[in-house]
Amino acid sequence: MAFRRTVYSLADIASKTSLSEALASTKVVGGSGKNRLVILGTGWGGFNLALGLKNTLPADQQVRIVSPSNHFVFTPLLPSTAVGTLEFRCIQEPIRKALGPNGNYVQAKARAVDPGTKTILCESTFDDNTFAIKYDKLVIAVGVKTNTFGIDSIQEGEGIYFLKHLYHARNIRNNIVDSFEKAAIPGTSEEERRRLLSFVVVGGGPTSCEFVAELHDFVTSDVQKLFGHLLPYVKVTLVEAGPALLAPFEANLQNYTRKLFKKRDIDVRLGCSVTGVEEYYGDGFRFKAKRALLSDGSLLPFGTLVWSAGLAPVKFTEAIEGVLPRAPNGRIITDEHLRVKGHEGSIWAIGDAAVCDTEPHAQLAQVARQQGLYLADVLSGKQKDDEKPFKFFNLGSMASLGEMKGIYDGSNVGVKGLEVSVPRIKGLVALLMWRFAYWGRQTSIENKFLIPMHWLKSFLFGRDVSRF
Repeated sequence: MAFRRTVYSLADIASKTSLSEALASTKVVGGSGKNRLVILGTGWGGFNLALGLKNTLPADQQVRIVSPSNHFVFTPLLPSTAVGTLEFRCIQEPIRKALGPNGNYVQAKARAVDPGTKTILCESTFDDNTFAIKYDKLVIAVGVKTNTFGIDSIQEGEGIYFLKHLYHARNIRNNIVDSFEKAAIPGTSEEERRRLLSFVVVGGGPTSCEFVAELHDFVTSDVQKLFGHLLPYVKVTLVEAGPALLAPFEANLQNYTRKLFKKRDIDVRLGCSVTGVEEYYGDGFRFKAKRALLSDGSLLPFGTLVWSAGLAPVKFTEAIEGVLPRAPNGRIITDEHLRVKGHEGSIWAIGDAAVCDTEPHAQLAQVARQQGLYLADVLSGKQKDDEKPFKFFNLGSMASLGEMKGIYDGSNVGVKGLEVSVPRIKGLVALLMWRFAYWGRQTSIENKFLIPMHWLKSFLFGRDVSRF
């Protein structure tokens, strides 16, 4: 069925007395008949659900994926793309390739859902027009967004970046290159060079630590060769509000990471948080300058600030308050079969946006992936929706720490209640495990071929510092 737009904007619809009235005034798409399955989101949960259903659904089952991103991103490798170790396209998979012959994709943002009429209100990503999609079964896998904890001055752009999507990594990479090129311009003062080449990373989780490690490798190898005279001006600061880096990891691995970063002159500030960002002016500055305000009263001028601290509900999850049950942290409440409470048999929720009321799971990629595969068995008819509950199999945690080193924490491997302890591993062996595991998780032959090629290219010839 052709995509049809409506003349109503979100502002128009918000002024109506109810969602039902808004939907009644909106063009509806979604096909006719029964067995209409709609999946919201193309992250770890939605993508793996689509893959699991690709060739297993009956011919009369219609599958429609709605997401603002027409691709799946292999997020553990995002920090590598932000400095040029890997290229962007080799860590993404087009969502249309994950769809079977009876599948369809719509690039839009889901804004609201009406379980009574089984209708979803969507907004086009290309303009502010809206349309509605009908469903018989709905899977919510919309994920989460970066949490700025209500700090108004943390606004993406002009030196401040998040790190959850490909365009984030691209913007970071361009800004890093710009910072070095600006610092290299004759006449740039030493104070401004120090600011431009000061990198502040907020958050002490795996994404932040891996980005810091990638940035350090970039500086010590590529910058040293290409911008050698600027090397003394480079400073990397990692700010974490908690008492330790990599909080989910075992204490010995946390300490190992801290010692590595200290040896590399990475300024790690624990028990400290960023409370805001302000513009400031220095003598002879040629470019707009910003600095971070810290909870201990100190100031950190920066050229690049990467914010990777905390998770928050997306607009869709916030909008369904009072429509679907939500936990205090904003996640949608499900039972042990991933069915949304009160809507069993018609609505499921998986991934970071959902939480089980009896056995909550951490907001991890491996949880969302396993939930997507579990739900594929349910929706394809391989098992009934209440036949057996979802059980998360913990594979352990790992991180890349740069300089051919990594860590692996296998202290709680297995299903809850039946865990086994696998030896903790650090150094080169852990790094090889990290690379082999993430290479093996790629779904396309193209990426399995390209990723090792880029790793080898970066090792032999360095990273690309072109700005385009």
